[in-house]
Amino acid sequence: MKFLATYLQPGEEIRYRARIHVFLFLQPTVLLVIGFMCYFDEVLITHYLGLTLLFLGLVSLIQRMFVKVGSIYAVTNKRVIIKTGVISRRTVELVLAKCEGIQVVQGIAGRIFGYGSIVITTGGATNCYYYVSNPFLFKQAINEQIK
Repeated sequence: MKFLATYLQPGEEIRYRARIHVFLFLQPTVLLVIGFMCYFDEVLITHYLGLTLLFLGLVSLIQRMFVKVGSIYAVTNKRVIIKTGVISRRTVELVLAKCEGIQVVQGIAGRIFGYGSIVITTGGATNCYYYVSNPFLFKQAINEQIK
């Protein structure tokens, strides 16, 4: 939040802040569970398979934790601010008047668990952001500020 507060322009207020959904951690969790099950099996080859899956699950978990910690999606009264990354940072500012299209993409799991992807089009550039919690609220907040 400190990054966002220092990044605001004079007279700019945060109207909505989206979060990354915890479903982001499903794949590493599955890898870790299967890895533990294989690691404690008595057959030697599944023991090594378990070690491999544990390593991949741990690497994936750390990578996704960085994504969760380093992502900020906010709608202000003047623009949409999206920051991703912890070590290398990518910041996108979308002026509300320039937003041409906002699309929400949700699969079956996304509809059940309440997450989706946001695709924002501005002047020929397309930006896609994944695992956004409550994506329709994010879209609604953008549309409310455009009016």
